[in-house]
Amino acid sequence: MSIAKFLVTASGTQEGQSAIETALMLARRFDAHVEAVNVRRNPRDAVAFMTEGMTGAVIEEIIATAEQDIDKRADSASAELRSIADKYGVEITQQPAHGHASVTLRQEQGREDEVVAERGRLSDLVIAARPTTDGDAKEEVVAESVLMESGSGLLLVPAGHVSDLSGNAAIAWNGSAEAARAVHRAMPLLQKADEVVIMAPEERSMRGPGPDALATYLALHDIKCHVHNLPSNWTNIGDTLLEIAHNEKAAFVVMGAFSQGKLRQLILGGATRFMLNHADLPVLFTH
Repeated sequence: MSIAKFLVTASGTQEGQSAIETALMLARRFDAHVEAVNVRRNPRDAVAFMTEGMTGAVIEEIIATAEQDIDKRADSASAELRSIADKYGVEITQQPAHGHASVTLRQEQGREDEVVAERGRLSDLVIAARPTTDGDAKEEVVAESVLMESGSGLLLVPAGHVSDLSGNAAIAWNGSAEAARAVHRAMPLLQKADEVVIMAPEERSMRGPGPDALATYLALHDIKCHVHNLPSNWTNIGDTLLEIAHNEKAAFVVMGAFSQGKLRQLILGGATRFMLNHADLPVLFTH
């Protein structure tokens, strides 16, 4: 089991640089291809809710300014990708290379959340910058769209954190289908890990395989692992997971993404929301 293709968002922003670097480092590790996608929003969509009471000349001026900003971001994304590819010795190609790492920049027009989710359906893993509570809400919308609509795994990378995810790994496990999907999606990375820690609550709240059963399953894949039971007196499960992951020297965390209700998919569960916005390690989510 391996990874052949990563998809990474190329927004041309400083926050997204770590995600691109991580994607290219992983491409080298797996001899894989990276599709970097830069999405150009229609400038008329950007001002659709701002034009009431404005004259036609003012509207056109706003649209022209938006077009300039979109062009600037696209140029920045292209220059950033060339610089990072050169830094890591990854070939920029028009088509995926075979047998070695390569990267292609694809520019699309539309809504970024829709484009990335659709392109992610034929990618082994989508990589994006982790949203922040004080950052652009668009990043969170993109992350949620990938989780709910792509069918792929999502690796969120904190700004300033660059890694090829080598070393130890951590799994947040509760026996659910979401957690199981995350483990299966992360299997190529887990198989390359030095050791995996399974973080599981002492008191289980749902049916499903326990952490010892997961350890037995991972051992069948020649993955060295051990179980760390979560204390029953935790006050913030996200903080607890991150503390254990750091203590175990994990390079990344694997966990299922949970929604609070079937009717409103984008209302994510508390632990998922916390890790989505606050994790200081890369986190691989699958819904």
